[in-house]
Amino acid sequence: MNLTESTLHLMDGQQRLIGKIKPESLTDDLLEGLFAPGPDFAAVAPLFQRFEAAVNAQALHVVDQLDNEIAGLNMHLAVPHNSQFVNVHDVQIWSCGDFSCRLSSVAPTFVNGALQASGNGHSVDSVQLAFPRPS
Repeated sequence: MNLTESTLHLMDGQQRLIGKIKPESLTDDLLEGLFAPGPDFAAVAPLFQRFEAAVNAQALHVVDQLDNEIAGLNMHLAVPHNSQFVNVHDVQIWSCGDFSCRLSSVAPTFVNGALQASGNGHSVDSVQLAFPRPS
C-alpha cells in the first residue's frame, strides 16, 4: 500500500467507513493528515469528542480510558478500490479536522468478518512508504 495515495479510508473492525484521510506527513510510524468524516463516523464521533474534551481538561485517567475504547475499534487504513490495508493504533481525530495515528507493525486479519490484531494482512514493514523516513 502506498500511503501517499490522495485519499486513504479509515475503517474499523466492523468494516465501517469512519472517514477519509489525506496524508500530510509520516515520521517513523506517526502518520498525520486531514480527516473528512465518512458515512459511519456518527457512530464513533461521541467517543472522539469525549477524548478531545478530556485532553483539553488534562484529565489523563479519562484520556487513557477513552484511548482504550478507541483502540477497541480495531482501526485500519485502506486504499480505496484496493485490498491492501495496514492496522493503526493511537488514532486521534480532532474537531478541527486534524488526524494522526501510528502505523502498527502487526498485520491485521479478518476472522468471520471481524478484524483481528494479527494475521496475514499487510504490516507496516510490507507497506510502501513514500514519505521520507529517518534512518
